[in-house]
Amino acid sequence: MTEQKDLSKVHGWGLGRGLRREAGQRVTLRTVATALGLSVTTVSRALKEGPEVNRETIELVKRAASELGYRPNLGGINLRTGKTHAIGIVLPFGREGEVNIVVASLIEGASRYMKARGYRTTIVPQLQADDPFATVRDIVEEGSVDGIIITHTTPQDDRVKYLLEVGMPFVTFGRTELLSVHPSIDLDHEVIGAQAARLLLDAGHRKPLLIAPSSQFTYSLQFVRGWRKAFAERHLDVTGEQIHFTAGTPDNGRELAKRVVTQNPEATAAFVASEEAALGFLAGLRDAGRQGGQDFALITYGGTALPDFFNPPLSTFYYSNHAIGERLAAFLTRAIAGDDPAELREIVQAEFVDHNSQLLSA
Repeated sequence: MTEQKDLSKVHGWGLGRGLRREAGQRVTLRTVATALGLSVTTVSRALKEGPEVNRETIELVKRAASELGYRPNLGGINLRTGKTHAIGIVLPFGREGEVNIVVASLIEGASRYMKARGYRTTIVPQLQADDPFATVRDIVEEGSVDGIIITHTTPQDDRVKYLLEVGMPFVTFGRTELLSVHPSIDLDHEVIGAQAARLLLDAGHRKPLLIAPSSQFTYSLQFVRGWRKAFAERHLDVTGEQIHFTAGTPDNGRELAKRVVTQNPEATAAFVASEEAALGFLAGLRDAGRQGGQDFALITYGGTALPDFFNPPLSTFYYSNHAIGERLAAFLTRAIAGDDPAELREIVQAEFVDHNSQLLSA
């Protein structure tokens, strides 16, 4: 017989004090059961409104589960196949209150590909205050997806280590430096960094600047390696004043531009390795009394056609975010099917779109 409970004695529920959980604690059936002093079986049956549980207990369990933030494990949605027919895309959001339009086409490419194959796509926002590892771990423990796409990889990425350990299919947009092989798609950022340096040096800029993404990310370090390689080929030194790191947002680009041209008034060019940061960089140049295309040359990099519409339009190393999204989804589908990870790695070549912004107007 299923146990019943005197509700007035359950953790002061009847006194209106409510239930609480520790910050960061994952709420499971056992969490709810322990809080109420009931068995896991009773809680499970109550949430399903089983006939063996009285109405009062059902209402108590539902109220407690809601207050504690309990979410059911969706991993059993399809009991016959053991699949959820859903994937998750983890996307970092770098600006509070703003949507990153640059990644919208990547999401569309991935979700369109998966929808055609009977999968739904869940977007998992990673906010500024969120722990990247915890975000991925929570998705896995919820059992709500069959595979995960993650971006902004680091050399020794803990998320990748964890996904490999638990056996969750995944693919990364970006590489790591881990010895374990894992599915990934990436641009050849080292080649891009070297090509950007050569273009600016060939245009006559003596000490062009590299404005790279945060140095915690693998692709930022690849940009730096390529940049230094191009300088070394010409027996030129790269000083610390020539390489700067910033988050890829317009606000950060604007502030950095004002600072670097004030500190380095002789600087005449930069490779800004983020089209969003480049947009802000142009504004920062104007704030500092400089003008892109006239007394300061710029090259950028990104996955949209936005630089075509800048004033002035900027030369850019372009790749299609939409196509990358499709390729990530295709690789994830194969990873879910159990394909060899060694066969699920690809380096995409960027296209150089030349608006001659690496040159100064006569």
